[in-house]
Amino acid sequence: MFNRRQIREMLEYEKSNQELLLRILREINRNSNRVLGGVMSQVGDPMSLVPIQPGQTPVFQVTPTFSGAAFTTNAAQASVTSSDTTNFPVQLVASDPTGLTFEAPIPATASPTGGSEAITVTWTYTNTDGTKAEVTGTVIELGIVDDVTGGTFAQIA
Repeated sequence: MFNRRQIREMLEYEKSNQELLLRILREINRNSNRVLGGVMSQVGDPMSLVPIQPGQTPVFQVTPTFSGAAFTTNAAQASVTSSDTTNFPVQLVASDPTGLTFEAPIPATASPTGGSEAITVTWTYTNTDGTKAEVTGTVIELGIVDDVTGGTFAQIA
């Protein structure tokens, strides 16, 4: 059986170990590499891009910005949302393990408001430390022609 002094010494030792572990974890967290943001662009040959209109499925890719050296992202930590899930649903491409590619399978029945609609698309990545990075852009869905404008979107491919 332990006396009071021994118990106090064990508790102080345990407390110092916990404080050391906390300092180490804070240092790791401060130096960890994270996704900070990035840019989105439509994927494909610039001369034959898939139109952003009803019945089409344009594909987009996110090019992340990192806090340090680039690393391979994980699809399980990524998500993508659209401000109009009826006329412009978006989803990560299942075959991309990085979560950097998403598509918009626009229904043939989509009816953009007033013949065209500005849709906000947001790609979110949850870093291993729990912080979130977002890349947001605006897509203009038109009934006849296609266009990508604003935000961090650039129709380059």
